[in-house]
Amino acid sequence: MTPKRIASLTFALLVALPVYARAETDEVPPLPDRNPARVQGSVEPVAQAPVLPGDQPTVPWTDEEIASAKTECAKALAGLALDYKPLPPIKEGICGAPAPILVKSIGSDPKVVIDPPATVTCPLAVGLASWLKNKVQPDAKAMLGTQVVKLHNAMSYSCRNRYGSATTPLSEHALANALDVSDFVFASGDHITVLDGWPRLATVPAPPVRVASPSRVASVAGSIMKVSQAATPTSLPVIARGSAIVVTRIKANPFEVPAPPQEAKSPSAPAPTSESTVAKTRSNPFVAPAPAQASAPQSATPQAATPRDAKPSEAVPQDAEPEQTLAERESAFVKDVHDEACTVFGTTLGPAANAAHKNHFHLDMKARRHSGFCE
Repeated sequence: MTPKRIASLTFALLVALPVYARAETDEVPPLPDRNPARVQGSVEPVAQAPVLPGDQPTVPWTDEEIASAKTECAKALAGLALDYKPLPPIKEGICGAPAPILVKSIGSDPKVVIDPPATVTCPLAVGLASWLKNKVQPDAKAMLGTQVVKLHNAMSYSCRNRYGSATTPLSEHALANALDVSDFVFASGDHITVLDGWPRLATVPAPPVRVASPSRVASVAGSIMKVSQAATPTSLPVIARGSAIVVTRIKANPFEVPAPPQEAKSPSAPAPTSESTVAKTRSNPFVAPAPAQASAPQSATPQAATPRDAKPSEAVPQDAEPEQTLAERESAFVKDVHDEACTVFGTTLGPAANAAHKNHFHLDMKARRHSGFCE
């Protein structure tokens, strides 16, 4: 091997050794991990907590919205006997109203105090005034003989969802468009709550079924058998009616032609004497003698039987309904004003709706397409 050839091989070796050494020592970079979100079912999605109405971004009312609401409010309340105070616009997250009012009382004769005063919209105040004047007060006068002078405000404006839940739709209370009424106070001093006044369904127990004892049945059967054996061939089988035994005669000859019926006796014909009646009775030991009737003079005029010492003014008609108790009339009033509220408000909820409304009426002016929602 020539020196030139040796030098070429040595140069090639020197160049290859560093490359080989780097290939042996360097680590191969790892492959990128797969995206877990792309693998179906590999990772549970993270649930985000719902944002409550008051925690959502607040967008203030514009001047145009406030001015328009105040103008409509003034028109709606014109001519109403209403003690109220205008309030500043409310905007709390997505809750509030551009022109709310604080209602202290409604009406004038009588004045119905709202206790405590309610923060509501003007349309709701108009609905409450109509309900009280045209529905509640006439019912109170007719059913209870008095009038309502106070309503207890269980809740008016409240920035929340329905039933205070985080996942239900926004409540009308959050728009100052709802009022919860729980109590009625009357001029007579009486006080009715929705919880106690709402009519309850009474369960009437079934009447007990009376069954004759075996000894009673055996006793009656034995009596029937004895009378049947003692009866003559010309007698019917004995029929037991309660505790009485009745025997009916039949003809001894089944082919005998019955005698023609006798003509009815005229009123002037004399009645049979008591002696002949007793004689006929004694001929048949199984027939009880009929009581003798005293003959009344023909000139006497028959009169209807009346209770002793009864006066015409004290007579009670047989079809007269019993008078309702005070509790029954109060229950009828509470149910009636609830049903009539359904014709005024967009939503009316009471104890029949669910347990959340067992102690109050929820009244709001939510606009609906066809008719109000009533439960």
